[in-house]
Amino acid sequence: MNKGRVMLLAAGGHGGVVLDALLASGTRVAGIVDPGMRVGSALFDVPVLGGDDLLDQANPDDVLLVNGIGANPFKNLRGQFFSKWKQRGFNFLSVKHPSADVGRETVLSEGSQIMAGSIVQCRVNIADNAVINTRASVDHDCKIGAHAFIGPGVTLCGDVCIGDNAFIGAGAIVLPGVTVGSNAIVGAGAVVTHDVPCGELVAGNPATPKTRRLP
Repeated sequence: MNKGRVMLLAAGGHGGVVLDALLASGTRVAGIVDPGMRVGSALFDVPVLGGDDLLDQANPDDVLLVNGIGANPFKNLRGQFFSKWKQRGFNFLSVKHPSADVGRETVLSEGSQIMAGSIVQCRVNIADNAVINTRASVDHDCKIGAHAFIGPGVTLCGDVCIGDNAFIGAGAIVLPGVTVGSNAIVGAGAVVTHDVPCGELVAGNPATPKTRRLP
């Protein structure tokens, strides 16, 4: 999918990392859409063009968006923004940093992002708008759900299934064949040895439930 001018939605911490990955891969980025930044300012020499009203006036056929919103484990703002602009007819570019290593028969769906130093082995399926963050390791035959966020340094062993909107904290390890349900949260550094139900928050080694939240 290469149509239209590429524009980055939001240029905070995660957005800056995404922009760096885009530029490192040779993608020409026309501008940044971020209501919290001054029009005419720039990040990595890419200009801030305006806020959401800029897209309200744009033809979706002329613009290709990149989601720069990071993850808050208790709020799915990233997924909400993706859905909002998809409903308005826009499409999203997938991002792969050139230092990431992606195996054969791996599927990168619309808007998915693979950050620097990550290793994604063969036959992995990464759904829409999911993030594989810096130095994460995803082994063979894993399935990553839509809007899921795999934090920096996470290790997913083979045949792991991560549900939609799930959040896997930095440095966590999920053992082979384990399923982490939709909207679940795995705390940083946790070692997940058993399936995690939808909406559950687990932490520790081995990971155990800490509280339950609504999905």
